[in-house]
Amino acid sequence: MVPPRIFESIRFHRYTIQCDATSSVNHQDTAKEDKANDSNMLWHRRMGHLSTRNLNRMMKFNAASGIKTYNLKPIGICHPCSIAKSKHLPIHNESHNMVKKPGDVIVADLMGPLPLSMNNMKYILMIQDVFSRVVVSIPILDKSEAKSKLQHWITQFINVTDNTVKVIRTDNGSEFKNNTFGEFLKTKGIVHEFAMPYKHHQNGRIERTNRTISEMARTMLIASNLPTFLWPWAFRHATWIYNRSLHCDKEKTPFEILGKRKPSLELLRVFGAKSFIHNHNARKDLTSRAITGYHLGLAEDSKGWLFWVPGKKMIMKAASVKFDEDVFYLQTSDAISNLQSIQAKTFSII
Repeated sequence: MVPPRIFESIRFHRYTIQCDATSSVNHQDTAKEDKANDSNMLWHRRMGHLSTRNLNRMMKFNAASGIKTYNLKPIGICHPCSIAKSKHLPIHNESHNMVKKPGDVIVADLMGPLPLSMNNMKYILMIQDVFSRVVVSIPILDKSEAKSKLQHWITQFINVTDNTVKVIRTDNGSEFKNNTFGEFLKTKGIVHEFAMPYKHHQNGRIERTNRTISEMARTMLIASNLPTFLWPWAFRHATWIYNRSLHCDKEKTPFEILGKRKPSLELLRVFGAKSFIHNHNARKDLTSRAITGYHLGLAEDSKGWLFWVPGKKMIMKAASVKFDEDVFYLQTSDAISNLQSIQAKTFSII
């Protein structure tokens, strides 16, 4: 939190506290510290409430462009983090002997059901490359879609990265068992491994990632006060941030490991921030020149952002925007009560 300000003379009723004029602490130093703490909190919120430790590691290893390099101090208590995050349980690490490059082991998991979203989604298919730790999260309406979505992603991964997939590991659920899917894996030379029931450590990598992104998405929804039905965009943005953050002993982000270039954070803004979108259709009269919306993350196919516009009940994409990263949507506290049931993630591919 911002430290108490120190004044040369503070009067309270008939008492006066005098500070040593030669003290090393002065107005200018305190103002700089206040500004630094404000910047600490801003980047904490921009990065989906990422810990100060991980933010400092990103700057130490110059893991992304668009973020100033300085040592961040602990931010104190962040209320949304306290509400949304729970203690991580220990997970067994993936064997390093079998993971040497991208595609060696791919893990997948299906999460849900979740509250019905604005775009009628109820489940999320989570996929992660163990070597790079790049993760994608794909919202789906029904469990039966999981096999075809996973098959499409494997094909896309092979074509885009020019890597082969050796092993795909899932849980033992029926959503991943299908003759057509089995034949597809056989033609690609991919081994399908199933984690045994109650042996969660066998698919521990994806389950840990699930929790990390779930906590980030849930925290951003709580902090922004946005309606629960926007959870797919919160998870999508959390996935985007995860792929551009450092994890454990890695000195490069998943984005850089797989894509061979550093990510840029220059366009990153606080999730849910109130935004003023330029109205290109405004007439030359008294019509409003801007539309009010709330930031939902970056657009995938262009240099712009996505916004929820409450008045139009729609998602907009725009590039000419002004952000107020300290102002968020106003609604009743009852509207976020369903956030406790959200335990999964959303689609984003780098």
